[in-house]
Amino acid sequence: GTGVTFDWGIAEKLQNHGLPVIIAGGLKPSNIKDAVKSVQPWGVDVSSGVEEKPGKKDHNSVKSFVKGAREAAVEASKGF
Repeated sequence: GTGVTFDWGIAEKLQNHGLPVIIAGGLKPSNIKDAVKSVQPWGVDVSSGVEEKPGKKDHNSVKSFVKGAREAAVEASKGF
């Protein structure tokens, strides 16, 4: 990934029209909860947001990212 954050508002509009979306672009452990809560995507994709250096994933960052995504998904689903 490039690390550039995607405009989640676009994905949110599509999602609100009943189209399932997968969000990507600039996602990392520090912002995944906000992204999932606001967009409520069908899925997420991450690459450089969990790397310790280009091409090398940081296991703790991956764990933190997944934990944050899961927690936000559970919290977001409470409104349904």
